[in-house]
Amino acid sequence: MPLKSIESEIVQCVRAQQSAMEIRLADMVAIPTGRDHQTGLNSMRALLSARLKSMGAEVHELAAAPRPKWITPNDTGEIGSPTVVARRVQGRSGPTLLIAGHMDTVHDPSGEFQKLSRLDNKRSTGPGAADMKGGLEVALTALEALEKHAPNVRWIFIINADEEAGSFRSAAHLADIAKECDAGFILEPALPNGGLVVERPGSGQFMIDVVGRAAHSGRDFANGISAVNALAQCILKVTSLSDVQRQRIVNIGPLQGGDATNIVADHARAWGNIRFANDSEGAQLSGAIAAIASGDAHNLPHISVEMSLNRPPKPCTEQVALLADIALAVGQDMGLHLSTGKTGGVSDANLIQAAGVPCLDGLGVRGGNLHRTDEFIEIESLSERATLLALLLLRVSSDTGKNISRAR
Repeated sequence: MPLKSIESEIVQCVRAQQSAMEIRLADMVAIPTGRDHQTGLNSMRALLSARLKSMGAEVHELAAAPRPKWITPNDTGEIGSPTVVARRVQGRSGPTLLIAGHMDTVHDPSGEFQKLSRLDNKRSTGPGAADMKGGLEVALTALEALEKHAPNVRWIFIINADEEAGSFRSAAHLADIAKECDAGFILEPALPNGGLVVERPGSGQFMIDVVGRAAHSGRDFANGISAVNALAQCILKVTSLSDVQRQRIVNIGPLQGGDATNIVADHARAWGNIRFANDSEGAQLSGAIAAIASGDAHNLPHISVEMSLNRPPKPCTEQVALLADIALAVGQDMGLHLSTGKTGGVSDANLIQAAGVPCLDGLGVRGGNLHRTDEFIEIESLSERATLLALLLLRVSSDTGKNISRAR
């Protein structure tokens, strides 16, 4: 159907921002925010907060919670970067809409991949350009357009700094903020075909820790008990649990073990990740991995397992389907051929929806090669997806979105 007058104004407003969006994205990409890089995360948080405050939002910081020490190798025990929460709800009506994104990336803050560069007339490459600094720029531009043309939309924007590491430090914040909201909109990159994400599997993290007995590999080999050998057997056992057809995945890496080739290793560790389609599959899979634990200080090798099912599955519920229908209608009215689908990746949508808020995901930019040093963004998708998000939020906030509130 034809766009309403206010919607046409938003379209023109956002389209006019395309060049400025590219410049602002380049500034964000140039700030290294990977791997708990506190200096970069502090700079990014200040940049985002200033822009949100300029819209009139009330901006607060929530202190990071501690995460389990075993989650990552050589955890420094740093407290972590705070979560940013911006509210624009006072004096406004309609459902409260939650927009969620993350400022962290997976990229090495000291690596060579440090800036946004043009690949051709359609694509640019840079660390986090698609996942998800492009998504943050999309949301900020969309909200700025709404503030100018439809300043009655109630929204809360939450931006954490540890999504790529599992959101352990911010999970409680996400769940608490979700209690204030009626629908969630997540800024992860679009599906490869530009589609929106309605369903995600669950995810868990685990660590296998093996203690053996050291010995000289030449003079006293028989007296040694290799933790590395025992760990290798454990890895073969747990990875054999994978079944792609059932969406059961067990992936291992990184590994640690041994100090020298002429010493029988007395300690070894492996970290892993699991994906599962539903809670029952997750319980079965985590139980099977936990069952490899054996031995004790007097019966080597001693194998122990740490496990956290930190992201429950995100199904496509009736409420999620309703949000998707509204988004598809917006896309059609914009002349876009959007679709919906599921992906094997997880996001903070898993946590927010588990807290009771239906989430539509994949509202960020179109791009690819995520988590690689050739990650790219389809640069014109900046204004396209910002327009889509702005109109989607407007329609959900208006009469077309009342069913969302009733569905909760």
